[in-house]
Amino acid sequence: MVNTKINASILASLLYLEAVLMVACVGVGLYYGERDFSAFVLPMCIAVVLGSLLKFYSRGANRHMSRRDGYLIVSITWVVFTAVGMLPLLVGGYETRVAAAFFEIMSGFTTTGATVLTNIDSLPPSILFWRSLTHWMGGMGIVFFTIAVLPTMGTGDLKLFSAEATGMKLGKLHPRIRTTAQWLWAIYLTLTVSCALALWLAGMSPFDAVNHAMSTAATGGFSTHQDGIAWFQSSAVEYVELAFMFLASINFTLLYLLLIKGRLRSVLRDGELRCFVLLCVGASAFIAASLVVCQGYPLERALREAAFHVVSCQSTTGFIAFDFREWPAFTLPVMLFIMAVGACAGSTTGGFKCVRLLTLARLARSEFKHILHPRAMLPVRIDGTTLTSQVVRTLTAFTALYLLLHIVSTFILVWTGLPFLDALAVSISSFSNVGPAFGQLFSPLDAWNSLSDVGLWTCSFMMLAGRLEIFSLLLPLFPSFWREN
Repeated sequence: MVNTKINASILASLLYLEAVLMVACVGVGLYYGERDFSAFVLPMCIAVVLGSLLKFYSRGANRHMSRRDGYLIVSITWVVFTAVGMLPLLVGGYETRVAAAFFEIMSGFTTTGATVLTNIDSLPPSILFWRSLTHWMGGMGIVFFTIAVLPTMGTGDLKLFSAEATGMKLGKLHPRIRTTAQWLWAIYLTLTVSCALALWLAGMSPFDAVNHAMSTAATGGFSTHQDGIAWFQSSAVEYVELAFMFLASINFTLLYLLLIKGRLRSVLRDGELRCFVLLCVGASAFIAASLVVCQGYPLERALREAAFHVVSCQSTTGFIAFDFREWPAFTLPVMLFIMAVGACAGSTTGGFKCVRLLTLARLARSEFKHILHPRAMLPVRIDGTTLTSQVVRTLTAFTALYLLLHIVSTFILVWTGLPFLDALAVSISSFSNVGPAFGQLFSPLDAWNSLSDVGLWTCSFMMLAGRLEIFSLLLPLFPSFWREN
């Protein structure tokens, strides 16, 4: 049975947190000389009042939390956070369509980075900072943040951790979930600060550097300029972004083992990391060679442009420095593939995840061997761990739902008037939380404001389904979820 009071109590704390984040945006605006903060006043009041009502309702709550409570609060939190978070755009008049404002902030919290705004360079610093802050909070997880900084929920911490953690293996670094969350957030903060300093040294202004660092560490993609990274026209900025996008794509457990424990050998033996590196290097080399041979690029530019965009898309950050539709046509399916695959589980990235691709490849190889040797016992192992039937069953269900959602969303987008290639690219970009899309109508640098309201709501759902890895979002939609047994 769902414990509504404990869910209300947690949601109330999270709404207070969102109000505090908006206060931080007002502080940034004051620093840069803004005078009108009406866009944030009403949303802050709504967050505080709604949080207070939920706190009042949750008095005397039973502190026990079941697995279904964990999944329910995670799903509700992301939707409510987005609904409140879109209000500054609507109240301030920066966006007039509810579907578009909801899409913009959902794109922020899910670290997708697709935007409907076409006047980003003219937005006030407070709104620009709010967009970047949604990325940074969503990167490691809204609920995950509360586990690290708010009073412990006891056994509920594990339920929340399991419901929001991405991929197949976000490891526990400590017996206490809260300590694990604190270590991971410490690494995340270190990555963000280091990236900001490096971007500042590469030539960005402090404001641009901080905003892009939050976006990079979260593998998001929002920028303070309409043209994104292309606005800076700087190879130094591209190299810094390349390095930090790659680091943010690695399982944070591995970063902990490398940076805190110094266990380089354990990191290098990780099968998923090797798969990710192989895909990045292989795709970058193939595209760079194509640019040199087919379009006469200088070698350094070809390597930089190819590596930057491959890592940007596979890390699902989505920063674009050049319209890669101008590359040879046969390179575009490669870009679609790496956008769909994504990077490592346990990172801030989206996509199908390399560990799932690796697991499917191992299962396929095992099945071929089993056909030849039907009586042989052929266990499938990933990093020395034998896959259980439960893992295989979950992976099969996830893959089926993954393909089904892509088919349905692509059909809906085609129905709204998009050409098939555009619809497919938008679907992949939304579900993998990448950001850029390309086709007949879209270029990777374009805003998505031309989508209909139906298309925007569809993409918002796909972004959240991708960020919560399908099951956390869909479980509460099944009637059996609400039954006592």
